[in-house]
Amino acid sequence: MMTARFFSRLYPDKISARIFLQVTLLSCFSIIVCALFIDKEGRDLLRQEKIQKLYAVTKTLDLLLADSYQQIDTKLPKNQQIQQLNQILSPKIEPLLKNMPKIAAGYYHKKLDAIIVYAPQAAYGINVGKSIPLTHKGREVMLSGLPMVDSGNQIRGNIMNAMIPIVRDKHILGYIWANESLDDIEKQALVFDKNVLTISLICMLICISIASLLSRKLNNDINVIKNGLEKLPFALDSRLPVIRGELNEIVNGINSLAEKLRKTKTMNELILENTLDGVITVDNNGAITMLNPAAEKMTGYKLEQVLGQPHSTLVDDKNFDSPLLDTLFNGVDHIGVEIDFPVAKKIIRISASTNHLKDYQGNIIGAVVIFKDITEREEVEKLIQQTERLVALGELMAGIAHEIRNPLAAVRGFVQYLQMDLPRNEQNEYIEIILKEVDSINHVIQQLLDFSVPSKNYYVSAQINTLIEEVLVLVNSSHRSNNISINLALDPHLPTLYLDKELTKQALLNLIINAIQAIKDKGIIEIHTSLSSNEKYLLIRIKDNGAGIKPELMEKIFTPFFTTKISGTGLGLPMVQKIIASHKGHISIKNNQHGCGVTVEVALPVN
Repeated sequence: MMTARFFSRLYPDKISARIFLQVTLLSCFSIIVCALFIDKEGRDLLRQEKIQKLYAVTKTLDLLLADSYQQIDTKLPKNQQIQQLNQILSPKIEPLLKNMPKIAAGYYHKKLDAIIVYAPQAAYGINVGKSIPLTHKGREVMLSGLPMVDSGNQIRGNIMNAMIPIVRDKHILGYIWANESLDDIEKQALVFDKNVLTISLICMLICISIASLLSRKLNNDINVIKNGLEKLPFALDSRLPVIRGELNEIVNGINSLAEKLRKTKTMNELILENTLDGVITVDNNGAITMLNPAAEKMTGYKLEQVLGQPHSTLVDDKNFDSPLLDTLFNGVDHIGVEIDFPVAKKIIRISASTNHLKDYQGNIIGAVVIFKDITEREEVEKLIQQTERLVALGELMAGIAHEIRNPLAAVRGFVQYLQMDLPRNEQNEYIEIILKEVDSINHVIQQLLDFSVPSKNYYVSAQINTLIEEVLVLVNSSHRSNNISINLALDPHLPTLYLDKELTKQALLNLIINAIQAIKDKGIIEIHTSLSSNEKYLLIRIKDNGAGIKPELMEKIFTPFFTTKISGTGLGLPMVQKIIASHKGHISIKNNQHGCGVTVEVALPVN
């Protein structure tokens, strides 16, 4: 644990230093591994070269030997036989070894069990006539008839000894050897080691120099990026210079991000300028810091007039309980509260939502209020309520009219019967009056019946997407809450329909208002248009995530006068159903999965 902490402290923080350290360590490690491998292979190659050289000497000596072992007089004493063979072979070996001063070679006679020649004679002639130890590897060569290389302390000392058997007529007569001092071989190996070490050190220095240059170049590029990032918060239109290599991808990414941030900032400013909702912000002291154009229009003040002034500057009534200041000083957030706003020498009804303003560190720097003028919406709602009452009255009068019409028809029939039977006199004139008044009553009843059903106005060619957008203009200005989002997915390739525009808009308005009223706090309404799979119907789907409809009430929703709303008349959906039916279409309503909201689907036939 302590070791890990120690090394973690040694590990540099800067990226360029890390790369320098990593490249240096990896390069040095690789060079050391390669050097060890090359050194080992070099030593192995040197040993193989020495063995091959020694074997070449022994094979040459075997050729020089020829049949000399068979030419000696075996009747002579052992010492004289050795001396005779030495005199024959020494002159042949000495010239061969003259150009190889570090190599010694000789012959061994198996039968005589003695060294016959050991050249150079001047250095090793003293060993002639001696027998090799029983453990000497030469005896294994004479026994097995196979060549062998042995390294270690022998007669000459610490040597590498290559030995081959002397075979004549399938008989082993002895063996030939050639050896070289291991100290001499080791000296040559040390020279090779020194060269490998020198080259390795040079390579490591080169790698360290290259790593240093690369790290400095990387550090310069990073400083360019760092300095550019420090300038970006103050100048989003500035651009980082082009950098060679992969770091330029980071530069391009930063430049692209800066461009997007600049566009986002511009877009946010455009949204604030063009939104229909008023936006007012204040600092921690309640001084005004921003009014968007919509707020300027509703309050009657320009931003430059009230910038830095207390929020009370906007309000005509000094006793006005501002939700914005309540949020700022008491920490109470308000969502969709409806209040009377005494401003611009008039009182407007607004729906307001407030919240704290916080910086990137989460510190409170003020408060914001977003509000809309709902005066017009309330007037529209009153108009809709009045319309619903008239519809209800029409339905009621239609029922009454049917009840009156039947007895009136009977009365008119009997009066006509009396008219035919009675002679023309004064009473007959009264009968004419009765018939005239009955017809007048029937005319009034017919007018009531015409009022109770959707009137068929003018059918024209129209785009359903355009009608939806026209309806949403009214909805956005009068019914839509800040907490409700309306998402559109309108197919731009829908065919034109032949329909009553006003009645269709009335039906769509009713359905969208129902969806808005079904959402209590915060929600989403999705409006989707498309063609049916058989392309015979144009489909309009209105989906909300409100409370949904209880299953036991689903069968009653199109029943006139049935409603679950406190102030409802129960005629909205029945009227929508009649309008859709008058266009030879149909409507279906079903709960979404998991009981979250309702989906209304209207199918209108394609002309």
